[in-house]
Amino acid sequence: MKRRLIYVLTILVIVLGSWLLLHNQENKSALEKEGKEVTNVITTDSSTSAAKVTVNNGQIPVQYLTPAYKVTVKGDILYASKKNETDAVEPLKLDLYEPSGDNNEKRPVFIFIHGGGYTEGNKNDAADFSTGLAKRGYAVLSVDYRLKKDPFTNFSRTLNDAYEDITDVIKWINDNAEIYGMDASRIVIGGDSAGGHLAINFVNQYVSQDPSIIKSVFSIVDIYGGDLTKSADSKLPPVLIIHGTIDKLVPYQQSVELAEQLKEKGVYHNLLTMEGVGHDYKNDKYIDEIMETTTHFLWNVMNSSDLAKLPENSGISIASGDAFDIKLPEAYRIPAKESMNIDLPEGWILREQEEEEDRLRIQVPEGLVRGNDTLFVSRGEDPKTAMSFAVNVNVIDPLTVKYETYYDEAAKELKTHMDVTNQSKNNFNGSVEADYETGRSTQGTYNATVENLESGKSVRLEIPELARGQRTLKSYNDIGNLLQTTLDSFNALLLPKLSKPVEIDGNLTDWSDLARFDVKDIKINGWRGEQDISATGSLAWDADNLYLGVEVIDDKHEQSASGDAIWSGDSIQIGIGIANSDGTVPSEYHELGVARGNTGNLLKWRWLTPRGFNINDALELKYAVSRSDSTTSYELAIPWRELSHDITQVKQGMKLKFSLLVNDNDGGGRRGWLEYNSGIGSSKDINAFGDLYLMD
Repeated sequence: MKRRLIYVLTILVIVLGSWLLLHNQENKSALEKEGKEVTNVITTDSSTSAAKVTVNNGQIPVQYLTPAYKVTVKGDILYASKKNETDAVEPLKLDLYEPSGDNNEKRPVFIFIHGGGYTEGNKNDAADFSTGLAKRGYAVLSVDYRLKKDPFTNFSRTLNDAYEDITDVIKWINDNAEIYGMDASRIVIGGDSAGGHLAINFVNQYVSQDPSIIKSVFSIVDIYGGDLTKSADSKLPPVLIIHGTIDKLVPYQQSVELAEQLKEKGVYHNLLTMEGVGHDYKNDKYIDEIMETTTHFLWNVMNSSDLAKLPENSGISIASGDAFDIKLPEAYRIPAKESMNIDLPEGWILREQEEEEDRLRIQVPEGLVRGNDTLFVSRGEDPKTAMSFAVNVNVIDPLTVKYETYYDEAAKELKTHMDVTNQSKNNFNGSVEADYETGRSTQGTYNATVENLESGKSVRLEIPELARGQRTLKSYNDIGNLLQTTLDSFNALLLPKLSKPVEIDGNLTDWSDLARFDVKDIKINGWRGEQDISATGSLAWDADNLYLGVEVIDDKHEQSASGDAIWSGDSIQIGIGIANSDGTVPSEYHELGVARGNTGNLLKWRWLTPRGFNINDALELKYAVSRSDSTTSYELAIPWRELSHDITQVKQGMKLKFSLLVNDNDGGGRRGWLEYNSGIGSSKDINAFGDLYLMD
């Protein structure tokens, strides 16, 4: 009997081994057809279940995660016509972003609602985000809705009108799903700022009032939308919240409290925190992570509504060289016969589990490769169709650096504080090297040794000169291996003091010897080159005024607005803040602008200001704006008393935070803008401004 049992077991082992070999070969062949290859397969014991964990090192394209498609845009599609607050019938339009060549007749639909405080903004604002989603296989509708001149006078009406408009968008989807290859049963509603607020409040309102309207909504993406108008409903679909910690328009704490509400109600949610970022989801530091976390979150909730199968977070950040844990959802902790599979990027390692039974520990290799990678965990034969979830892992540098330029009054020199922070879980021992442009426009280098810098801690180093321009930070471990190379770019201008005032007459010929700069950051979709629009600027100062001259080449000038709306036509906007005495960023600043109307009339406005100054056109300002052929010239003399209550600080070494934006309107609404520094157009964030120094 024992001998017979041994024979049977031997035959079973041979059959099972043959099947596994054939199965692995078939999987490999299938991946090779996709142009990818499983580079390493490891099977290891795991204390998380009675089964084993199979590790696949390699990445394959995944629908709705991989940006595999080109995108076509069908613009200005009319979805409804409604009376606005003036009782005029307003055509409401949307832009449809579609993946090209995906052969999918039922694409999930993402409705993106733009921000703007319910008073401004338009569907063009979401072009980049919409394109990113469409590249991954979504049909994206970027929509306009009815805005209000003063939305908070009757906020209930503002919301009700907007709710009605979004309802019409959903009706348009249902009526046109087959024509445009949309899946009307799978809809996401999201947006930024007022759009995020509208998205989550719309669903929260109708989930109880009329659930039939939002029955197809499987998720909400709320980008710093703020609080709910009523308490969260337990029937809300999964919610992804995105918010910056230093947002001054909508406090970050509102999203923290929203997440707590959702947790209390049992609503599945993730909160993606943008550390050190204001009201700006397009921030270069986070935009890729936002896109990847959004698509991974949606992939998870689209494939399962069972909370027991969803990960704690769909996106995490980890420093290169660190290990991290993936906490397994409840359904994955139950012992099962099926193998657990984990797909890791090449070079990543699944470490042996020791004590924790509810998680997998992953080791990220040291190196210079940064960015976002997908990690799949699944049970069953096919990791993409069986019970599975995906996590975006954003690999970041072990060290971050924050530069703060300042004027050393005693030494009469410009210097730079360099605060280095350890983002790794491990202590840092090694050295750092910073390369930059000096105040003399030469190349500068600074080296320092850093010993035993603990995780989460910072050390302040002092560069004995101005560090500006393209700045490169390199870090090395204690045996000299290069760990990271981090680039940033920063503008710091040294302004000459004038011996005599500049003539403010709209003619810039006498501005040639001043501090010059190029306005070269382009935020215009479909920009056609320098003759379309381009700009240069000049700055100087004296005891009475800050002087600014801007020359704009623009093929068509359009400015029909007035008052606080002059930003919507051809104009310039300026952000100016008087830095604190230690060189740090002030809490309040000015945002002002000027324009030339279509009839030649001059326009001015101040939108933001510290306490004690006027927010309107009651701004003492000497300025001229002239137009000749395709060139518009702006000249301004801004009195110091309009910028500071204490003009005694106007002297050599005074530091200002500064940003300039040039708006472009060719007759069809604002197309976008050019900027020198940031912090005005896509967000109100003085932390994105550059530096100006008054020099004798």
